[in-house]
Amino acid sequence: MLDQERMDQIKQHLKWNPRGMTISDVSSKMHMNRNLVAKYLDMLLISGQIDMQEMGTAKVYFLSHRVPISAMLDFSSDMVVVLDDENRILRVNGPMLAVLGEDRQSVVGTDLDDSQNPFLIALRAHLPPPESRGAPDQIIGVRCALQGKECHFRVKRIPTVFEDGGRGITLIIEDVTDQVANRERLKVSEARYRGIIEDQTEFIVRFMPDGAATFLNAAYARYLEESVEHLIGKPFLPCIHTEDAPIRDQAILLLNRDHPVSIFECRIRHPSGRIRWNRWTVRALFDTSGHLSECQGVGRDITEKREAAAKVNDYIRGMEFLSQTCIAFMDMHEDHNIYDYVARQICALAPGLLVWISTIDESDQNLVLKSVVGDPAAREVIGQLPGTHPAGTTFPINQTDRAELVRCKSLVRMPPHSRLLQIQIPEELHSRIAKTTDSIDTYLMGLVTKGRLIGSVGISQKSGSVLPSKDLIEAFIRQAAIAIDRRDASDTLKASLAREQEQVQNLQFLSRTAMKFIEMEDSEDIYRYIADRLYDLVPESIIGINSFDSGRRELTLRAVAGREEQVDTFWKALGINNPLGTSFPISKLPRSEVDFCKNTLFEIPSVYDMFFHQIPQERCEQARDKLQFGSAYCMGFSRKGEIFGNIFIGLFRPGTVTNREIIEAFINQASVALLRWFAREHHRESEGLFRVLVEQMPYPVVILGRDGYILGANGLAATLIGCRESAGLVGRPFRDCVEGGADLPPGLSRCLVSYEGSDLSCRLCLQPPGKGACEVEAWGRMVRYNRKPALYVVLHPLSAEMENGSIPSTMPSSP
Repeated sequence: MLDQERMDQIKQHLKWNPRGMTISDVSSKMHMNRNLVAKYLDMLLISGQIDMQEMGTAKVYFLSHRVPISAMLDFSSDMVVVLDDENRILRVNGPMLAVLGEDRQSVVGTDLDDSQNPFLIALRAHLPPPESRGAPDQIIGVRCALQGKECHFRVKRIPTVFEDGGRGITLIIEDVTDQVANRERLKVSEARYRGIIEDQTEFIVRFMPDGAATFLNAAYARYLEESVEHLIGKPFLPCIHTEDAPIRDQAILLLNRDHPVSIFECRIRHPSGRIRWNRWTVRALFDTSGHLSECQGVGRDITEKREAAAKVNDYIRGMEFLSQTCIAFMDMHEDHNIYDYVARQICALAPGLLVWISTIDESDQNLVLKSVVGDPAAREVIGQLPGTHPAGTTFPINQTDRAELVRCKSLVRMPPHSRLLQIQIPEELHSRIAKTTDSIDTYLMGLVTKGRLIGSVGISQKSGSVLPSKDLIEAFIRQAAIAIDRRDASDTLKASLAREQEQVQNLQFLSRTAMKFIEMEDSEDIYRYIADRLYDLVPESIIGINSFDSGRRELTLRAVAGREEQVDTFWKALGINNPLGTSFPISKLPRSEVDFCKNTLFEIPSVYDMFFHQIPQERCEQARDKLQFGSAYCMGFSRKGEIFGNIFIGLFRPGTVTNREIIEAFINQASVALLRWFAREHHRESEGLFRVLVEQMPYPVVILGRDGYILGANGLAATLIGCRESAGLVGRPFRDCVEGGADLPPGLSRCLVSYEGSDLSCRLCLQPPGKGACEVEAWGRMVRYNRKPALYVVLHPLSAEMENGSIPSTMPSSP
């Protein structure tokens, strides 16, 4: 009896040796008799668990990689039926049950010969007898009617071996109903297509890559005055002109998948004896592997249209030229010389002696030569005109005859010996040019756009020659006029935009500095800020800011800005170690005081004058030469004729300041800021003095805001109200100090609301904490406190003898 454990061991050894093992190899591994091993291998082979391959006289066994039928049924999307050798149905999958319209229990185990299902009946009719089922896989077609519709199936028969050694057949069935229907439709379509081709007047031909015709329509056969049968197998262009044969061969040679279509024109020797022109469109047809299998050509006779087509082609080439030049004009960078481009394009259209472009200078009605191209010898003659280079030479056009020639809107031949270019040239050169012009023809045309003359184009040709492409040249000159006018407008617009952008940047700069001046803390160095911002406007310079003492009539250096190494070198050259605080008497240059009040930037003649002659002139000149000092400028801080400082700017580069307007605007802005800063300084001083006076008053004093809260008080008022110190009253509402929390009397309230300046008095009853009520006489007057309106109130306690309302003479009538 066979041992299942040994069979499993044999399969394990075969698994470890995927290249296969012979009977001897297995016997050696299993330590068994060869005959017994052979029996085990035969049983495994019969059961389909292993495969065998004969290599010479040896049999090599491999572990089988077959998929179980049950798994195949689940994986397949096609219909699958498994039959045994007696035509009994052993297994079916879901798609098969869907077609049969039955469940699995009613189908499995059914004898195919006894089934009444129409599909199984049709299937049974195409199955071979059981004795011939061992043949290789076969594919058959099955047709049957299901649910009133004719269906077509493709059935693949696969001989099958079961695990128990039994044999059967597996049927893999594919529904090809749609494919069959498509084939039928394709046949009908091909028949219609063939009829259409036969009815075409154009020549239609199919040919192999070597040119042999495989099909051609009747129209082509009639054109060649031959029968279709006689032309099959011959070159599809049997009468092509010898010179045009390479054109045909090149067109076919260039066919590939990326470029499957080519078009060519050729001449043929027609049977009538005439030379005819054909135009062919050849399409390449490729097989599934990508190789050229066949070509199809569609042709027509174009002899009568050849000349018309040539004219159309010339027109198209002209349009293409204008299109390309239009795109070139649109894409042309602003640095490109548009005049050279126009001249070279005209020279390409009309090769000759010279082409030149000039523009109109409307201010003095002169033509300004912009570009000259053409024959080098002719250009050499032009180059002898006055000036170092022809470009830029001017020619007057103020006379009527010359102006009319320039304004022509089409190419006009210039009269012989025309003195159009009226310029002063040597007589010898004039004679030489005159002799040259006798042998040439010159054409002129104006560059006119929107009825406005912007320039002129000139073309010189050899005398008697015909100007080619005249219409195209005129069209291009009109196009060039628009492009040149657009360039001029664009340049003007860019300049305007640049000025506008500069203005915006200047306004943004002034806006930022204005906000900074407004928000600047009193502790910040305003002079340093002014110097730094001026250096931002004028780099590569030294900036100095001076204050002015009107009493001593001296300017004092407060801040310096610039690149550190340049500034240090400058001061060392002048012999100054610590420049800040240096004073300069304005009396040394009396005129400067007048210049400072003009609120404009003015140039200083020298470094010596910039420092009001306080530094020796020799040192100033040495510093200027050492640092290559350029121009120097100055401007005063002034308002309403009062001077309170100035600035000076020294350039460490040649040239002048280019943004004078923004510099002057900023300095005037800084003048206002300095004036405001001085006013705040004076105000802080006056407020400090006011606080001292309030504290030293012999009477209680409180200062109220417009909301009724206490802004300040002196010590006597704090004692009267019941606080240890005056700071304890600040921020408290005054009504809390009045008996019953009463508001201020109407008179004082009106004074706060209306900001009246007259003195007001009234009686109040104060209620200090922990004390009895105290009746006081209050005198109020509006004042400015911390730059805001406030009520200055003097409080005087009333004694018994004062109840009649009398006021002691020691009280002030106005605080």
